[in-house]
Amino acid sequence: MNDFNNLTRRELLKMSGLSIAGITFLASCGAQAGVTASPNIASAGTVPPTTALGEVVISDTVLLRTAASLEYNAIDTYTKVLDGGLLTGDFASLKDAVKRFRDDHNGHADAINALVVSHGGKAHTCANTRVNNLYVDPALKLITADGNADAARDVVTLAHALENLATQTYQGIVALLAEPSLRGSAMRVGQDEARHAVVLAQVLNPGYMAIGPSTDEVTGKAKVASVPSTFGSLSSIQISLGAPNSEGAKTSLSLETPSLNGLVYDEISC
Repeated sequence: MNDFNNLTRRELLKMSGLSIAGITFLASCGAQAGVTASPNIASAGTVPPTTALGEVVISDTVLLRTAASLEYNAIDTYTKVLDGGLLTGDFASLKDAVKRFRDDHNGHADAINALVVSHGGKAHTCANTRVNNLYVDPALKLITADGNADAARDVVTLAHALENLATQTYQGIVALLAEPSLRGSAMRVGQDEARHAVVLAQVLNPGYMAIGPSTDEVTGKAKVASVPSTFGSLSSIQISLGAPNSEGAKTSLSLETPSLNGLVYDEISC
């Protein structure tokens, strides 16, 4: 996440990869008053309507409410995993750890919401809808689909990704919170998420050699690591889930920390 309140127009243009000159060029290629669009430009289908993001304020309470929503994403996911009996075989022994992690997330949610209320905001006690729609629901659908022999391992893979997503979200929030006293509180919760991720990483890729980033010599893909990246990194989290296709490849998902349209603004309620 970025401090969008403090970004200038020029910085936003840099972030999008477009220079002023490039925008001028694109504008000159577009339709102008009295000029008919060229019939030689191919197009297909219709452009769906979009809803512009209204006037919003990214306050400390909005950032904390967003963090709280991710706690409920984890709580709900762990509950579905336990109730659905998805931890089987070699991973059945993780049930107690998953229960502990879920309890931790409940405690985190309560602590973050207490901070929200103490700073004049309204507690947010449900999961982040966008994170569910983009990541959790598609992942669980892949995991529970018929023919997925690696469902239990995929559950741990998803849990590891969600813990890292929460960790990165707290790392991003620390840099954005205006109230200094809130930064320490956020980071203390974030470090608990990181500990969860370390445990799950060691389950997926055990041993001393799995502490830092490494690459699988056979597949060429990054191995699951207890310390996947440098502190403060907000890079996307790549996971592969579900039954393999005809070429032996699983479906890939890319998880990212909540952006502007994924924040839990003050007017959003459960």
